[in-house]
Amino acid sequence: MFKPNSFIKSLKHQESELQNEFTLLCWNVAKLTLKSSYKDFIGSLIKSHNLDILLLQEVKKSLSHELDVHDYSYVLSPNIETKKHIFGVLSAFKSSCHDELSLLTKKQELRCATHKISLITHHKISDGQRLLMVNLHAINFVHNSDFKNELRHIQLSIKSHKGAMIVAGDFNTWNIKRVQYLQEFSDDLGLKKVEFSDEKDIKKIFSNSLDYIFYRDLDLIYSKVIDSKKISDHNPIIAKFRY
Repeated sequence: MFKPNSFIKSLKHQESELQNEFTLLCWNVAKLTLKSSYKDFIGSLIKSHNLDILLLQEVKKSLSHELDVHDYSYVLSPNIETKKHIFGVLSAFKSSCHDELSLLTKKQELRCATHKISLITHHKISDGQRLLMVNLHAINFVHNSDFKNELRHIQLSIKSHKGAMIVAGDFNTWNIKRVQYLQEFSDDLGLKKVEFSDEKDIKKIFSNSLDYIFYRDLDLIYSKVIDSKKISDHNPIIAKFRY
C-alpha cells in the first residue's frame, strides 16, 4: 500500500450557494462503493431524502474508472492507494466548494500501518458567509493519547473559522477515554452534537457510538438513522439543517 498524493475532484456547481435548508448524510460505506447493492441503496436514499450533501468514509474508487456520484460535485481525499484502487473520504454536494484541505494523520495504525484522513471543505451560504465542513475518519489501533493529538491537529486547522461549521464522520470512539476527548474537542469548537431518537441503530462498540454529526451556527430541523440492511457494518445518519 502507498500513501496517496492528491485529491480527486469534480466541481460543477461553483456558481451555486448551499440551499437555506439542506440535508446531509454521513456514512462509513466499508469500501463497498463499487457494489451494485450499495449503488442502488444510496440512489434510493438520495431520492427519498433529497440529500444535498454526502459525507462518506471508506470510499473505494477504481483508478481506471470514473466515480459514480450521481449529479454531485465531489472531492475524494485518499488515505490509501494501491495499483488499482484508492480509498478515502468523499464529500459530495450540489453547491460551490472552495479551499479543500486534506489532513492525513501523523500516526499510522498499528494493525495495518495505514494513515487515516480528514477532509475540510468550504461552501458558500448567504450574505457572503461560508460553511466549513469536516469529513472525518478517526485513527484506530493507536494509544488514546495519539487519538487525542490527532483531534487536536484537526482543531488547530479549523479553529480560526468564524461561523457555521459541521464536523461529521466515523470517530472510532470505542472506549470512554476517546469519547471524553471527542467531547473536549466539540466543546472547544462550540459544537453541538446531533441527537437521534433511534440511537440504538447507530454502530456501537462497548456501548459507545462511533458515528456522529456535530454542528454550530445552524438550526437542526430533524435527524434520522437509516437501516442499511447490512450493506455496511455502519448505518447512515441523516440531519437536516437551516441557516
